Amino acid sequence: MKQIDEKLKILSKYEVKTDWREKATWRRNNRQWLRYSQFIAMVVLKRLEELGYTQKQLAEKLGCSAQYVSKIVKGSENLTLETISKLEQVLDVDILKSSLCLKYNYETDDNPSIRIVAEPEGEKYGK
Repeated sequence: MKQIDEKLKILSKYEVKTDWREKATWRRNNRQWLRYSQFIAMVVLKRLEELGYTQKQLAEKLGCSAQYVSKIVKGSENLTLETISKLEQVLDVDILKSSLCLKYNYETDDNPSIRIVAEPEGEKYGK
């Protein structure tokens, strides 16, 4: 018991620095594009599943790293139009149209199965 008290006393001298506040502020300040990135991630994940591709295979087809694809499917990457276009070509899907369908929760004539999520009650995405 004495050893535990001594260890706690030693550990209490060190200040633990966390950056949770900065991360929360960053997420709040970047909320709008993060939402779009998350919508795109859902479309990409759904299409990967349909095609039977792995993230590694997608990375090879895109000519990028597996880590970058991981960021894309986590919805935490600020994608350029060039990257979105490459994803559309490789996955043979209209990502922008699909993302809008997800955001506004409607089906398209050419892809009625695109509705894969609904907005949480009382919340509006992108606002």
